[in-house]
Amino acid sequence: MGMCDVGGMRETGVMTLRMPKSVKRGVERLAARFGHKPAQLGVRLIEEGLRRRDFPNIELRETAAGRVAYLAGTRLAVYWIAGLVPAKTAVAAFARDYDLTADRVRAAVAYAQAFSEEIQSDREHAEANRQWIEAMDMAAHAPQTAKGQRKGKHRPTALQ
Repeated sequence: MGMCDVGGMRETGVMTLRMPKSVKRGVERLAARFGHKPAQLGVRLIEEGLRRRDFPNIELRETAAGRVAYLAGTRLAVYWIAGLVPAKTAVAAFARDYDLTADRVRAAVAYAQAFSEEIQSDREHAEANRQWIEAMDMAAHAPQTAKGQRKGKHRPTALQ
């Protein structure tokens, strides 16, 4: 399900927070921009803050697919790293190939394990996008025919 979704949480608890009015206005503006209720956005921001504390090598970025976890300072999505390491590639080899420290690669793998449903969803979305791009690419490179003309049928022209 990705980042915490208040409507989809299994268990909830109520917590009242006091915050400066400027912060409250900022949350309300951001919530309105994304079409969320301020409480939903507040939960998401708190959850992201906790994740940053627990996984400082991971950053969440807004993408067309929603919030996606990346290895901080890179263009490497955690779902992609987790798909290769350690199942197909050893941590040390991956780190060497991508000029990373083994600790940073292990941090991505640990994040993927901690949030396995989110990472699986990201992986499935990326695969669906890859398949769609391939289909569009194939359609763009398919032989074009004149309107009403079928492939393999010869249509005489006025010069023949």
